[in-house]
Amino acid sequence: MLNHFQERWEVYQFIASYKHLYPIKKMCKVLKVSRSSYYRWFSCGPSNRALENSLFTDLIRSIFDSSQKTYGSPKIATELNRQGYHISKGRVAKLMRLNGLRSKIIRKYRITTNSIHRYPIYRNYLNRNFTPEDLNEA
Repeated sequence: MLNHFQERWEVYQFIASYKHLYPIKKMCKVLKVSRSSYYRWFSCGPSNRALENSLFTDLIRSIFDSSQKTYGSPKIATELNRQGYHISKGRVAKLMRLNGLRSKIIRKYRITTNSIHRYPIYRNYLNRNFTPEDLNEA
């Protein structure tokens, strides 16, 4: 699955490779990209922020996969900060959302039945016979 920045990069590359066949204005309109952002990409290349985001996305994905997809943005941000990368929990959450990474919520097992009690235990009249022959037989 591609992240948001790689998708944008591929759109710009598509426009650049087909500009001899179709007008740039038309392709930008069809692909829902502003012409100014295409020309900025064409002249400057990707921004430092976009390069950082693609690096962080790869790191986030590796940590997320190594945790069996249970880590959310706070734990991933803590792990990245522990590794020496300075990134906030909000930025990690945004990159995870853009790339469709959602953590599995594992709930703690709770016992809901109390078998040790002092209440009277009634006799089992049905004895698992749920299909009696006549009415009021059980």
